[in-house]
Amino acid sequence: MTAVTPVKRPSAAVKTRGKYFLATFGCQMNSYDSNLIGSMLEGRGMASTEDPAQADVLIVNTCSIRGGAEDRAYARIASMKHYKRQRPDVRIAVIGCMAQNHGEKIPTALEHVDYVVGPDGYRELEGLLFSESPLPARKVWTDQNDFENYEGLMARLDGSVSSHITIMRGCNKQCAYCIVPNVRGVERSREADTILAEVRHAVSEGVPEVCLLGQTVNSYRTETDTFPGLLRKLEAVEGLRRIRFTSPHPRHFDPETIHAMAECGKVCNHVHLPLQSGSNAILKKMRRQYTRERYLEIVAELRAAIPNLAITTDIIAGFVGETEQDFEDTLALMREVRFDHAFMFSYSPPRRHAGLRGTRDAVPGRKAGSSRTRYRIADAAHGRAP
Repeated sequence: MTAVTPVKRPSAAVKTRGKYFLATFGCQMNSYDSNLIGSMLEGRGMASTEDPAQADVLIVNTCSIRGGAEDRAYARIASMKHYKRQRPDVRIAVIGCMAQNHGEKIPTALEHVDYVVGPDGYRELEGLLFSESPLPARKVWTDQNDFENYEGLMARLDGSVSSHITIMRGCNKQCAYCIVPNVRGVERSREADTILAEVRHAVSEGVPEVCLLGQTVNSYRTETDTFPGLLRKLEAVEGLRRIRFTSPHPRHFDPETIHAMAECGKVCNHVHLPLQSGSNAILKKMRRQYTRERYLEIVAELRAAIPNLAITTDIIAGFVGETEQDFEDTLALMREVRFDHAFMFSYSPPRRHAGLRGTRDAVPGRKAGSSRTRYRIADAAHGRAP
């Protein structure tokens, strides 16, 4: 069994190593990674600060899911140049998905950046920041590691009511609009014992709820455990009151998973079930691995097993080649399901994603981000007739 190192507050005996500032862009996975890095740094005696002017280390954890997210990250990193000018010993690191995606481009464009580190290189980042040697000539550390799960480490808690805990990293799905497999690597799951240890630590700190994280969280699998098996193990954790998880993939809602959700009283009666499109033609182009018919079957199976289930979803409007009929198919499915909430996006391809070349053209005859389109989606989400 892998030993897990819990978060420790620096004691008076630990040499103070200064302060760090950490800005996070993107999803809950990035937030968890930032808490993991924060735990590493605080274990080395550093203290967190919200004021970058007071920090000895500046870290920007970046997102590459949409062009706008990259633009915001670049602007934030560029704004840090004057801290380096005022205090040349300040170290600046760019980490996360955009770091993996852009690599050498970042220090070329922003010469004040000391390190660029991808999602599999955070152990390397810790060594770089605390090295007594001069700064290495190498600035970019984006080698992918198909086995890195940060076993033996534990992230800081990110809340007093609910805390996110990553149970797996990477993704094998290759959805046409998503860059995650390119920047986070292949799917790999943490050992259940280390997850249970992290959950018990959260409970011991007074946190009653955990939210399990993974790019396709319900595909979790190790040599000895599956996702429904993990839910049942968490059900037995004394003091834990509620279990949530995000984001699952419709393909992995098999009968065993649905039964575990229904039978485990601590699993909240809510599921986030990303749809993306209600058109079979668009789902195929997106490489989503299910049809609208199968999606509706999953909804029916979930609602039959779990009374008063809340279902939320994700919708992308304006994907490449989407016709008015494709869009109407999505609206019709939304009216049929009557989701409790929906996150709705106009399609925006990630930059520098080879699998998406030639996909920037707007949808002919209709702008996906128009007010009328948004209102039509909202009406459908609330079950209102067109």
